[in-house]
Amino acid sequence: MDEYDKTKEFFSKNSQNYAKSQSHAKDNDLKILMEMISLRGDMIGLDAATGSGFTAIEMAKSISKVYALDMVDNMLSETAKLAKENDLHNVITVKGYVDSMPFEDKKFDVVTCRRAAHHFADKDKFASEAFRVLRANGRIGIDDMTAPDSIINDLNNFERIRDHSHMHAASVEGWKHILSHAGFKDIKYRVYSRRMTFEEWLYPVKEDSPEGKESRAYFNNARDGFISGIEWDGKSFKKSWAVITGIKD
Repeated sequence: MDEYDKTKEFFSKNSQNYAKSQSHAKDNDLKILMEMISLRGDMIGLDAATGSGFTAIEMAKSISKVYALDMVDNMLSETAKLAKENDLHNVITVKGYVDSMPFEDKKFDVVTCRRAAHHFADKDKFASEAFRVLRANGRIGIDDMTAPDSIINDLNNFERIRDHSHMHAASVEGWKHILSHAGFKDIKYRVYSRRMTFEEWLYPVKEDSPEGKESRAYFNNARDGFISGIEWDGKSFKKSWAVITGIKD
């Protein structure tokens, strides 16, 4: 069985819902990511695990060409649709995997990956592939959910209830180690946090679904360290994303 079968199934089923997600489209972590990767008009970029294509489209507004990579056909269709709606003709959709990218060495000036890396079974392999396809002085920009080391396992257990394709999110320290091991230098990061309601977090899963009910029960029975760490007040909690960049010498 393909290790990504659960991910393919989840996102094939929910592709249109994610295309409508205001959080994915407009949250400030996207703006932070764009600021940190320092785009120039002559760049060629890759958005790995592009999903609905929000990051690819945002990059395409500022650089020469963007390749949008994803393993799910429905997601690539949503990306192509979004590019057409924005009258952008420099977005190329490509089907493929982040741990065996279908590109030659040193093809890109920038590689991004937003809100997807928690689905990767092997983040080290992804980072190594990103390093391979980047040119000298190329930059990687990763944006994914995160939590401190003290509660990252709690967060992952919680997220897997809602989405069975969730593998594991990494702490900032975890990402720094992954990128350093792959060869990236000058690693920088910012953490973006905002409060969200339980219902907003659960989307596109329904609250009265088995996953929704089990997620609510998890909150009710979670250990105090996790509850205080995410500042859960019974209705909403603080969710955080790490935006991390590194440079290939």
